[in-house]
Amino acid sequence: MLNLSTKSDRRGFTLIELLVVISIIGVLSSVVLVSVNSARMKARDARKQADFKNIQTALYMFYIKYGSMPHNYNPCCGACEGETFYDQSMQELISAGFLGAIPRSPGAGGYCYYNYGGGNSIGAIMVTSLEVAPDTTTGIPPSCRPWSPGVNWCDQNSNKAYCLCSPY
Repeated sequence: MLNLSTKSDRRGFTLIELLVVISIIGVLSSVVLVSVNSARMKARDARKQADFKNIQTALYMFYIKYGSMPHNYNPCCGACEGETFYDQSMQELISAGFLGAIPRSPGAGGYCYYNYGGGNSIGAIMVTSLEVAPDTTTGIPPSCRPWSPGVNWCDQNSNKAYCLCSPY
């Protein structure tokens, strides 16, 4: 005799149930990844600001010891990370014992250095671009933006520039 029982021995999930679970996991993981990426960008910005504070301290210590700031090895323009001129300027701070290594940016927006000379409100300036900070015309404190409208670095244009001036 045939057993025509309607009792089902269901063991497992249907295709619809699996698709719903997978889509929920996908949505949750995308939210987590966006949060993690934002946290990484904030961390890079915080490191840039901390690096600049350390460089500024090294610049002042250099000035106290030698009576000047590190040279402009590229006198017409600023010296930016990845260029020999930047490395030469930072090497002066290392050779004097005020920095342990040439400061390198942890992400986009490398570091730049220029010495405008003493007797003004700028002195030696370090510049970078932050990732998460909102575009602003004044910069986030203690940024020395803007120091002159429409002039080179750290002007009044709306951007994410972070400038640290070391007047002497």
